Amino acid sequence: MVRWLFAFFGLVLLMSCQGRDRPVARADGVVVTERELRQALWERYGAATLQELLVWKIAKSEAQKRGITVSEAEVQNALKSRFSPTTPRHLVETELLLEKLAWAMAEVSEAEARRYFEAHREEFERPERVRLRDITLESKENAEAIYQALRLRNGTNFADLARHFSVNPATRQHGGDMGVVSVRDLHPKLQAVVRKLKVGEFSRPVPLDGEWVIVKLEERMPAERKTFEEVQGQVIASLRRRKAAELKLTLPERWLRQGKVQVLDASLRKSLTLPKGAKQR
Repeated sequence: MVRWLFAFFGLVLLMSCQGRDRPVARADGVVVTERELRQALWERYGAATLQELLVWKIAKSEAQKRGITVSEAEVQNALKSRFSPTTPRHLVETELLLEKLAWAMAEVSEAEARRYFEAHREEFERPERVRLRDITLESKENAEAIYQALRLRNGTNFADLARHFSVNPATRQHGGDMGVVSVRDLHPKLQAVVRKLKVGEFSRPVPLDGEWVIVKLEERMPAERKTFEEVQGQVIASLRRRKAAELKLTLPERWLRQGKVQVLDASLRKSLTLPKGAKQR
């Protein structure tokens, strides 16, 4: 019985060796065997793949500690929407685990959010906005003629004149309506003009980039300053997203630095490049 078992396992081992030596490609009288292919792949991609697998398994271990999981449905959905269908499954799962871990680990206190708000108030202010109409003309003479026509009707004919005479293709069909714009986004010359206008008033022709522009102020919306309480949730969410994005990038390196990586294969140990500060046993 023992002799039969030895013979059986010897046969399996022999078949395995023969399988590794089997030809996988021929060309011009030469042969590439499976053994040669595997060795070349090992030497070329072994270290990089080993590092990917280490990060994948550490990510799974860390996720398990926090009760975080990635379902097969999530992996398949990611393969369809975010990755190439040929992306190795372990890379997809690693990416999803990193995202969930980073989000769970990214914490933002109210004090931290308040400090950010105080240092970046301009991010949470709505600047002064205006609703304008324009009539853009190619010459000073035409602009003066339209300006005089507007004066005769106190600007009530502004939209009609814009449709008939303006050369601005973006607003002409809408009676010159520029919509709501931030004053600080306007050309500096127009900023100065618009700040002096009252609602319903129109400007004299303004020379602008080789053309002449007349603007009418339809509505003015003053700048708004938000309090911290009004934007607290927004600030915390924004900071948490930033922290999570940073953590997602740095977690793999942190794990490899702290994990005391032990590479048992000598050839991989030589070619494996670990993050700075990582200790290899």
